Amino acid sequence: MRNFPNLPSIEDAHVVVLTNYLRRHHALVYREVAKHVGKLTLLLSTDMEPDRSWSAEWGDLDVTIQKNWMHTAKARHSTGFEEPNFIHVPIDTVGQLRRLNPDIVFSYEMGMRTALCGLFRMLRRRVPLVMVGNMAEHIEQERGPARRMLRRFVRGRVDFATYNGPSCHRYLNQIGFDENQLFHFPYCIDEEKTFDGVQRFSNDDHRNMIYCGSINERKNILPFARSLANRLNVCDDAKTVTLSIAGEGDLAEDVLALQSDRLQIRMLGNCGPGQLSEAYRDSDICVFPTLGDEWGLVPTEAMRSGLPVLGSVLAQSVEATVTDNENGWVFDPREPLSVEDAIDRALETPTSELAQMSVAARDAVSHVSPQFSAHQFCNAVRAISGRAPVDMPEENPVSRTVAVPETV
Repeated sequence: MRNFPNLPSIEDAHVVVLTNYLRRHHALVYREVAKHVGKLTLLLSTDMEPDRSWSAEWGDLDVTIQKNWMHTAKARHSTGFEEPNFIHVPIDTVGQLRRLNPDIVFSYEMGMRTALCGLFRMLRRRVPLVMVGNMAEHIEQERGPARRMLRRFVRGRVDFATYNGPSCHRYLNQIGFDENQLFHFPYCIDEEKTFDGVQRFSNDDHRNMIYCGSINERKNILPFARSLANRLNVCDDAKTVTLSIAGEGDLAEDVLALQSDRLQIRMLGNCGPGQLSEAYRDSDICVFPTLGDEWGLVPTEAMRSGLPVLGSVLAQSVEATVTDNENGWVFDPREPLSVEDAIDRALETPTSELAQMSVAARDAVSHVSPQFSAHQFCNAVRAISGRAPVDMPEENPVSRTVAVPETV
């Protein structure tokens, strides 16, 4: 690995991070990072994108909103959904970086933001550029020729990259990053959304399912709910399901229309952290049927709350954390038979096994926290400067006592 030995120690380094907007879980991580670096500055393209239902929460972070040109385009994906794609061009990037005079730059994704950082990197060869990779293979395959050309330009001008999960890691290998250029920088979770208490499960004849997310084509909740309704309607057993949906979207009425004597649907609307914690507490299984998430925080939050996950292989978090029939059930949302089989296996799992899967779910994500993600980020800075990484302290803030599930 090429090191930058002239970089100051992390305690003295000025780290600049560029991204489109600051999500709450990112803010939690960077508040932890700020405790360990000399100075942390965040350059954002916008305070919040138009399709988000929450407000920016920066706290005491040093944040600057850039001069930005944003273009909105409709993107049609091969899995059948269409969604808006917000393209940001922060036009003052080079000027901002020259003004800030950073010791190391982290830039999110492989678009215009990182390309402009690459131009700055050409002017300041002593300043390493790290591309923060939050991506998945199945999404990157959808990119058109212009995006692929831009990625080749970016690839030639960044020194290192981070990856958030296994699919991202494979993609970065495919486009030419060596292992000694890659660092694991995972997503964290917002622990205020999770439930830490004893998980109590329904009896074998009923299942409480929870879905968190937008009610739209990409998240695929309508086709999943149809498959669930069909299964309940055609089987001879007495199973009933309550499907609670925390979120809003254009397809809400279509989902509600699927209600029957055996399938009750509860619309919770957009929920705050406390409401989500309660929803996880009151559920048996989390469903996440997405057609295209480069990560997907919900499965991790649900598993931390002690819920097995019935999840899509097109969510990288499911690939990374869910082991089929051990802490959840995995399916391919593009294959109806795969969806039906996973639903059937989940509903046939007795309550006693759900309790065991609950413990396995919590164990699988016990390390996930803002502190752990910040630790990985800081160790990347140390490695790039030629200094040895450090271990998490013994009083690891991510370790926790796991409550033993009960059945009711």
